[in-house]
Amino acid sequence: MDDYTKLKKSLRNMQILIIIVIGLVVFGFALDFLAVQKTVSVIEENAQTKPLKTSYVVQNLKGDAMETWYAWQPRDKIEIQIVGENNYPKEKIDAVKRAILSTETIEIDNKLVYKGDEGTSTYWIGWKGAVDYIREKRGIENSLDISFTDKDDADIIITLTNSKSGEGLSGVTNSMVNDEESTILRSFVTIYEADKLSNEHMEIIIRHEFGHVTGLAHSTAPEDLMYPVIQTPAPYISECDIDALLHLYTGGKTSQVICES
Repeated sequence: MDDYTKLKKSLRNMQILIIIVIGLVVFGFALDFLAVQKTVSVIEENAQTKPLKTSYVVQNLKGDAMETWYAWQPRDKIEIQIVGENNYPKEKIDAVKRAILSTETIEIDNKLVYKGDEGTSTYWIGWKGAVDYIREKRGIENSLDISFTDKDDADIIITLTNSKSGEGLSGVTNSMVNDEESTILRSFVTIYEADKLSNEHMEIIIRHEFGHVTGLAHSTAPEDLMYPVIQTPAPYISECDIDALLHLYTGGKTSQVICES
């Protein structure tokens, strides 16, 4: 084989190698592009707020549906049972407990919740923090003891189920009351399609339903946590939720949440 033939063969091999390298680079770019597109799709999906439809029912000891809400008798301890807890990941159960037990507060820009162009508003992440704040304002020194238990006779029963609500609800609260004494006796919360809920949505729904457990009805403001369809960009316990609960537990005759700018 002369030098020319060797050179020609070497160039041909080099061309094949270059084509292979270019092909691999193009293939790599294609994979990266698909990965980016998938990521963008996930971000866009998460950016869309999913409306969460809820409901509540109040019944007296005779089983009659009531139109008004009542308050719990003064107490220092509340026990909660989660039915179906072992069927879900720990992170999802932690979301349930965070919505109830957290004592943290956050400041949210008023522009996000249509309260004007300036300043921030305080929101509570969990109901324990909100209730303890109310107890402090009422001059009650000790905080409320909220514990989780396996007891079937717990004050509050939260049932997580994969079943679908026939009414398309994400959650519902049913409270039994003694209408003669105007007190709540027990509350039962059901969360539907719990297996399909993200941890974030689980926390939001529990936070809303536990508002009903405390005695609150629905809010008149779409941007509030206690609005019948949860669609707020700030799904936390608002100052007007606090005011409504304080009103209820100091002898108020209504439990509706009315938010004013």
